[in-house]
Amino acid sequence: MKFALIFTLSLSISVFGQKGTQMITDILLGDSTVQLCQLFGREEDRILFVNVHEDEVTSIETVEEYAKTTPVHFVRIIHNKTRNISFSYKGKNYVFDPNRIYTREGRKSTMKREGAYSFTASRVVKRFAKALIERVSDSQVIVAMHNNTDVNYSIKSYEPGGDEAANTKDVYVNPDMDPDDFVYTTVRTYYEALKERKVNVILQDNENCVNDGSLSVYCGKKGIPYLNIEAQRGHFTEQLELIRVVMEVLNAGK
Repeated sequence: MKFALIFTLSLSISVFGQKGTQMITDILLGDSTVQLCQLFGREEDRILFVNVHEDEVTSIETVEEYAKTTPVHFVRIIHNKTRNISFSYKGKNYVFDPNRIYTREGRKSTMKREGAYSFTASRVVKRFAKALIERVSDSQVIVAMHNNTDVNYSIKSYEPGGDEAANTKDVYVNPDMDPDDFVYTTVRTYYEALKERKVNVILQDNENCVNDGSLSVYCGKKGIPYLNIEAQRGHFTEQLELIRVVMEVLNAGK
């Protein structure tokens, strides 16, 4: 099976206006290549920012902006600036959502939903997922960065009767905030701290949530503290402020 990691760049450079070390890793995914870009702000960083959907540009730009004043550890996928990842394997094309591959059930579901599925191709995707997990496993807190659109998905999805209600332990909605801008977490103490700050926030039901293969489900099952900072695409100011509030909560817990 063709799969390898090749470190193509590791340099001390100025990135996003700060000093840091950036490492680009080529990952062979079947007959295709995907890159991981990893920025190291400080050796002692315990908080890892993650972006797995390259088309969610606002979420990337806000981390870059925050990094101008505060060193961060940031990992993101580079793949044609698309949400899903496509690859070829043994002459056949496959597609998957890189936020639905961290459990067996999730990999099977996303590949079937996006088109073709086979057991051997699923094993290729599993190894890709493992490469990502290896980069988050040493971190104490994972902060995922996502964007949504002003149509079908918001914090209202997690209220009783919503599409995501089955995943919800608790939810707090600030009526003065845009429902598209919120934080999703696996940790009760983070939920309560953000609620106190009047931030839209959801607490995942780690025991009963739907196994969709997402990073939040993986972290919830493994006991890895996780937050997702979600904002509508184009809500740059709002998402940057959510980063600052989340970091305030995390730093207060040191």
